[in-house]
Amino acid sequence: MRSVYLIVALFSFFPAVSQDMVDEHVQRLRDKYDTELDLRCEIRIQVDVEGLVIPEKRVYAEFAKDQKVVVRGKGLSLLPKRGTVEQFRNLLAAPMQTIFLSKRGDNMVYKLVALDPASDWITADIVFNPEEDLIYESVVNTRKHGTFTTVNQYDGQDYPSRTEVTFEVKKFKLPLKFIGGEQTGETIRDMDEDLQGRVILNYTYL
Repeated sequence: MRSVYLIVALFSFFPAVSQDMVDEHVQRLRDKYDTELDLRCEIRIQVDVEGLVIPEKRVYAEFAKDQKVVVRGKGLSLLPKRGTVEQFRNLLAAPMQTIFLSKRGDNMVYKLVALDPASDWITADIVFNPEEDLIYESVVNTRKHGTFTTVNQYDGQDYPSRTEVTFEVKKFKLPLKFIGGEQTGETIRDMDEDLQGRVILNYTYL
């Protein structure tokens, strides 16, 4: 009989693991970022990787909720996979468990743990202001593209005016990929060692 109770308890536990476990602070943050997205902007892209000289690029981008991002310009291949303005809406929409870590001044630090095994990210540490509901820093660990550290600056808007994305440059190539297609044209040379890469995105909203 005890074995039957144990089996029932285990089957009762596993469905709960796959459900959302989000506290009120992160839920408000999720609601904030899940608003209708209708943005048009110019993005100035600067890339800083040791040993590489990459000219500054500019692209035009349109972000709309539940639609494919439209990006035009010669700097397409330099846009990072993580760090653009729609990143946090996509991140917070996923089923997750939230863990409060600490307070940092007026900001709160949380760890997000993805509950969907098919999610392209595993964990994310975020620093946000609970009064503004804006994310200032994040460290996102992905399954295939390494770790991306993002620092945002705001200029009186709900979306960043400047974003700095830092990542590890893996062997063979930079983990850069433009939105909406495969990298073409501006191929980055192969690397034979791990380096730190940095992409700075400056937004001008139109």
